[in-house]
Amino acid sequence: MVGSMMLSEENGVGNTAAQSVCANHAILLALYEAVHLNRNFITALTRSHTMTETSPSMSPVSLNPPTDLSTDSQPSNLLVTFLQYSSIVFQDIKDESKQCSAKLCLIIMTCVAEDQYANSLMHDANMNFRVPLHKMPMRHRKQKVEKDSSSRPLACALLDLMVEFVMSHMMKNLPLELYLRCLDVTHRILCYQKRCRVRLNYTWKELWTALISLVKFLLANESALLPQYNIFHLTSQVVSIFNLFITFGDTFLPSPSTYDELYYEIIRMHQVFDNLYSLALRYSSAGGEFADAASKLTNSLVNIRAIINHFNPKIDSWAAVNHLSALTEEQVLEVVRSNYDTLTLKLQDNLDLFERYSEKPKESGFFTQLVRTVILDVRKHIAATDVTQERVLQEFSSIS
Repeated sequence: MVGSMMLSEENGVGNTAAQSVCANHAILLALYEAVHLNRNFITALTRSHTMTETSPSMSPVSLNPPTDLSTDSQPSNLLVTFLQYSSIVFQDIKDESKQCSAKLCLIIMTCVAEDQYANSLMHDANMNFRVPLHKMPMRHRKQKVEKDSSSRPLACALLDLMVEFVMSHMMKNLPLELYLRCLDVTHRILCYQKRCRVRLNYTWKELWTALISLVKFLLANESALLPQYNIFHLTSQVVSIFNLFITFGDTFLPSPSTYDELYYEIIRMHQVFDNLYSLALRYSSAGGEFADAASKLTNSLVNIRAIINHFNPKIDSWAAVNHLSALTEEQVLEVVRSNYDTLTLKLQDNLDLFERYSEKPKESGFFTQLVRTVILDVRKHIAATDVTQERVLQEFSSIS
């Protein structure tokens, strides 16, 4: 039921889809309760409906529409459907009702990302799925659905969805809470990979680029954002994710070359991190309501600054010796690889720890209001249905 109602969104991105998103608060709420309160439901969420060659289910309640049994048919499950549905929800979060739907989707993802069993299935290289994610229309690209996406572990699709959210909602009316939840989901996935030494074959550069782009946006709009939002909390989460990669990346990144690429991106975009450090230092020194958060951010940047300060002089020196004004990526990587042994980093504590999701007391008000909204919507629907039925009965009674 949940799957079929969510999948109906795929065929109508627009006004109809937006109205259906609002109507699905009740369905999302039911899915949340199942995921949050029933650990066994995680099995159904990640493993149900994976058939490709068997006959369609004869059950009257189907999670998905009948599967095409041709050679091109692909396995699916409820989590695939949920991720696809969430990608539609994330396209438009301008009003309160749609932000509510997006928040509920991210809370469900948080519960899934905290579950050990769900993570093991999402990272299983032998369980691959195609997840057609919808992308928000932006000036530099057209609205599209990735229908030709390759089959990959579900963790890849979840990370893609988080990257897409980060890249597509940088606006002065910043959805700060949703951004924090998005980074929370990403952090939990990385913590699982670090803890279990899972080397996911993922294009990590896309995540790094999205996070750096977010920091650039926050820095560029500091004066407009800071009076309303504590952007130091958000940037601290970004830096924590980078610190997790720096400190433990060799244990879960797919190859040593990927770890080298991480350093390359940090060095290439060093100006962003330098500006972030200057901003944090300015606010931590000046005092005020953001002083503590800014001071924490300053301390968390120690390893990123160590990388920049260590490699930049060596890159400049190598360029001068070889009489080059600009270096290629491979030349920079060569300098990085040959100077790891002289780099000193600080071992930071608790990078792979997080506070597990708890509904009470933080989210009690949110769910109370959500239940009230669902009840009001149901009452309106019932009232409208009763009026329709009364008109039909009156028409029948008038037939002689």
